[in-house]
Amino acid sequence: MSLASTTPATTTTGLPGVAIIAEIRRVLITTLVAVFVYSSLMVASRSYCPGGVDGSGGFIGASGQPTDQAPVCIDLTLRPSPLVYIGIAAIVLITLGRVMKASDERAALRALNRAAIGIAALVAVAIVVSVVWFFLIPMEGFTSDSWTVFSPFPFGNIDVTTTPMTVE
Repeated sequence: MSLASTTPATTTTGLPGVAIIAEIRRVLITTLVAVFVYSSLMVASRSYCPGGVDGSGGFIGASGQPTDQAPVCIDLTLRPSPLVYIGIAAIVLITLGRVMKASDERAALRALNRAAIGIAALVAVAIVVSVVWFFLIPMEGFTSDSWTVFSPFPFGNIDVTTTPMTVE
């Protein structure tokens, strides 16, 4: 009988809980990538100037009639919402609390996996809803004196700037 056949085979994979630490690392990397993607894709702008300038240098209104006042140009700018960043941080912190209270390793890994999915889903929904909503805003509707922009709150912020048309 050989000594090799009587000793049990042991596999050393690292410290206890290494799988949980690896999954926490994956969640943190997912979070960093999600924040970068969200910040990069949530920047857009649109402008609209109803009217224009006639051949003699005077202004023309949106209806095509001469006017004494310069038409107002509207600029819309889409920016990331701080509430999405707060939501991402809340997902990470709540998940870490659940991991610390988990009854076993399997429950902790499941919570961490769901956090990574939740962060990716939050960012994907925020980007799609905000960008689609932003480009569906009818710019021609701003020709009247009063208007409102409904933002897909809390996914993105839309800034509205109005300036008189300038002749260069």
